[in-house]
This record gives sequence, C-alpha cells and structure tokens, in this order.
Amino acid sequence: MLFSTIKTHISYSALIRSNIVLRPLSSACALPSRWGDVVKRTQEQLKVAEISASELKNYLSSEFPSKSTDAPVIIDVREASEWQNGKIPHAVCLSRGVLELGIEKVISPDCERPIILYCAGGLRSIMAAEALVRMGYNKDKLTSLRGGFSAWHKEGYPIECK
Repeated sequence: MLFSTIKTHISYSALIRSNIVLRPLSSACALPSRWGDVVKRTQEQLKVAEISASELKNYLSSEFPSKSTDAPVIIDVREASEWQNGKIPHAVCLSRGVLELGIEKVISPDCERPIILYCAGGLRSIMAAEALVRMGYNKDKLTSLRGGFSAWHKEGYPIECK
C-alpha cells in the first residue's frame, strides 16, 4: 500500500484528524473520472442531441447525397494521431484542441446545415458541441455521435483511410 511506504513521524490517526486522506494506490484507480464528471454535467446542462452509429449510417445513406448543400457537416474532433485509424467518410478532421480556431473555415455559425461531431468514444464531441454553442452555433443543429468512432467501427461501417 502507498501509505505504508511513507517514512514519517506522524501517526496515521494524526493524519486522519488533520483531514489528510491517504488511499492505497489501487483505490485511486477506482475513483470516478473528473473528466467524465465534467462531460456528464455539460451534457445534463446543454442536452446535446446524440445519434447512434446505426442512426447516423441510415441518415447519411438515405437522406442526402454526400455533396448536397443540405447534407450534414461531419466533424472528427479526434487528434491527428487517431485519424491514422481511419475516419467516417466525408468527415472533416478538426481536432478538439484547434476546433475553435478552424471551425469557421469549414462552416459558418449562420449556416443552417446540421453538424455531427464525433471523437473516439463520444465524450470530447460533447465538449466540442459546448464550445460551438459558446461561439454562436445553433445548439439544435449540433449532434454528437454516441460512442464515437469506436461505435461506428464496431458496427463495421465504412471508413476512409488517410
């Protein structure tokens, strides 16, 4: 255990009385993620629409030709190193770290086209939607892919490789 290796003259009961909490290293891994908590709170407050991989596949294949001006803009907010594993066809790669800098080169906040955001697992895309709302994009036009690229790939849907 982590605290058993600390060499000190302070007793364990004194640590407890002073509100210092030492946990075994293994219990630290079981704590909930602060990142997950932030995403959960953001989703509860913002209520970003989510779409499943199968719903997205059906939406893309039946509603619009890929070049239609009414077709959704698909934004891949994963990091460049993740794009090597492929991307959803016609997606624009714009990593979460530079999203705010580059999004207006892809689609204007005034545009009425829907925007579908995805990442690897569906968390960063929620936070990306929040950033776009703060920039003036219409929340009702934003959707996050539930489960992200992992869900899309798991279903065996087509991917584009770079």
